[in-house]
Amino acid sequence: MILTPRLKESIKTALAITIAYGIALSMNWDRPYWAGFAIAFISLSTIGQSLNKGAMRMLGTLLALLVSLLIIALFVQERWWFMVALSGWIGFCTYRMSVSRRSYFWFLAGFASAVIAFDGGTDPASAFDTAILRAQETGLGVLVYTLVTTFIWPANSYAGFESATQALVKAQRQLFLSYSEAIAERRFRQDDSGHDIQATTGQPAQLLTQFGAMLDAVLTDSNEVRELRQQWRSFQGQSRVLLDTLERWHENRKEYVDLDLNVLLPNLGAATDEFEQRFAEIERLLAGETLQHQLQKINLSFNQAHLHELSHFHKAAFALFRTSMQRLDELTREQFETVLDIKGLGSSVPQSLVSATSSDQQGFNLLPDIDSMIAAVRVMAGMWLAYFLWIYIRVPGGDGIVSAIVPVGMVLATNPRLPVFMILKPVMFAIAISGIMYIFLMPQLSSFVGLGTMIFLFVFVAAYLFSTPQRGIYRSIALALFLMLIGVSNSSQDYNILSVIDTALMFIILIVLLLLASYIPVAPQPNKIFQRLLRRFFHSSEYLISMVRWDLTMTPTRLDYWKRVFHTRELTTLPQKIDAWSKAVNTSMLFEKTPDQLQLLTANLQTLSWRMQELMDACTKPQSELLVRELLTDLRVWRLKVQKTLQCFSRNPLLTSMDVLREQLTISSEHLEGRIEEILNKVGEGEFSERDGENFYHLLGAYRGLSEAIIDYAATAEGIGWEQWQESRF
Repeated sequence: MILTPRLKESIKTALAITIAYGIALSMNWDRPYWAGFAIAFISLSTIGQSLNKGAMRMLGTLLALLVSLLIIALFVQERWWFMVALSGWIGFCTYRMSVSRRSYFWFLAGFASAVIAFDGGTDPASAFDTAILRAQETGLGVLVYTLVTTFIWPANSYAGFESATQALVKAQRQLFLSYSEAIAERRFRQDDSGHDIQATTGQPAQLLTQFGAMLDAVLTDSNEVRELRQQWRSFQGQSRVLLDTLERWHENRKEYVDLDLNVLLPNLGAATDEFEQRFAEIERLLAGETLQHQLQKINLSFNQAHLHELSHFHKAAFALFRTSMQRLDELTREQFETVLDIKGLGSSVPQSLVSATSSDQQGFNLLPDIDSMIAAVRVMAGMWLAYFLWIYIRVPGGDGIVSAIVPVGMVLATNPRLPVFMILKPVMFAIAISGIMYIFLMPQLSSFVGLGTMIFLFVFVAAYLFSTPQRGIYRSIALALFLMLIGVSNSSQDYNILSVIDTALMFIILIVLLLLASYIPVAPQPNKIFQRLLRRFFHSSEYLISMVRWDLTMTPTRLDYWKRVFHTRELTTLPQKIDAWSKAVNTSMLFEKTPDQLQLLTANLQTLSWRMQELMDACTKPQSELLVRELLTDLRVWRLKVQKTLQCFSRNPLLTSMDVLREQLTISSEHLEGRIEEILNKVGEGEFSERDGENFYHLLGAYRGLSEAIIDYAATAEGIGWEQWQESRF
């Protein structure tokens, strides 16, 4: 019989937990279920993934050991300061879970701190022993599973990494072909549905996330990849920037409706073919084939005579298109060279992209994230509610309710779209099954052979039934409750049905507390959260547009710099958060028209975000002093109108009239174009260089693109019944 990977992984998990229990009991260690917890939560499909997660669990536990012992030492006689320190630390860990790549490490650092602190805090004399035992049991679980997964049906991460890499580069190539075809055939957003847009943009982002996870895993169990970690990290960063650039290039296609690009760029066809050849060659090289195509220089020289006949706004649109093509040339060239280096056919790794993106991300991480802070507040609120109940009311579970609420609260707070009551059904089911085995089966067992067989069979069935990532939370709940309820130890055991009932009541109370905490500081209703995120998006947009000035005498302060970085991060991250929450909105009750408009609205927001970023990039380029002097007032008037519009959106998602908005922005554009024509006609020889013209038209195109994106958003927002969103719902 050929065993499937699902069956093999279930057998390995069950076998490892059974062995860990046998070792812990033979060494007379208390609480062997801690070793079982470690195995249950780190067991994944490949060695690399499991070792990586096991290392995070061990390191997180060691950090929790140090922090919890420090808190106990400082506040052993001060129960309120003890709770302030512990809840503050766990709130910090919850925050780091959301903003750090090592989220599992911070989860363990917080969760294990609560377990050790409350076990040791109630009995300070044994606090150190409890902490050391936790570290020993966790280390035992990690070691046992490492040996089992290494010697029994070892599954290396390299095959999965190759598949993820191939899927990513294939998606990049298909995305380019699809977008270049849409631009060539002049297909624009009005002809696309929101569903198509989300389907097009969502898959590459998911593949990039999957590639990153597999890269972390394969760096653990593959020497071949580990030796080239710098190149693979470069490839990862380049893919992220490349996908973002392709999306922006595609979203700007509406600007090219009146342009004959093949006339303006005589070598456009050859450039497109070269891009396609680069993507295809990257795909072939990563598939293990030989090099068939050498990099060719892309010629993006333009027809100056034809360009001279265009209006200034059409020149700006062309400058935007040509800048995007130059950016694609740079990105694809760097990625091609990186792949050559990975395959041993090159000699250098381009670092410009990686260093730029990592420094930007580093600046982002230095500032607080509002949504992560809300998650931390909710976990801390849940802890305090459980703490008050434990102190002032005799609740089932005793101090265990405070320890138990931490891991569940951290998971739910960092995944706020998961409803709290979602865990009630699997919790009650796991308690019922485990309770039956605990009451009726365990008293009949007299040796470890019978106990080990029972543990093996239950773990195997649970791991097999809940083997998919989507059911991972059910698997964790089932195994954790089973191992905790059976309460295996070397001392004489008493079997009491009241302990099962006590645990069930404790989790019911725990879920109620988490539900109450989910309303702190704001209600968790998806439509309310959607509107709040929408207002934050437009508030950040309003601030950033207010900072787009040509006042050369103004020197930004350090505070201005950090505020700009903060609002830029809001602008870049909120569209994805809004899109995620839009899927949780009950559209059947909140729409006057088709629910697809909500998907289209989120796509409009992503476009608006990109247009704002293009404007900020364009404003950093030097401009002609003549244009700055002559057009300062006109562009200021235009900017103030856009700023006022964004301010209205931040207060009310729907503007009074889209027609009025379009008329205002169109009149401003026509007036500005007339002023530009007037000024350029007076320009003398040598006062306006080709570089000045390129930078200016890039800026003008960014202004116009932002205006068009605002109009598109307003047109979509008109079809949504915002009045119904304000109604109270229960």
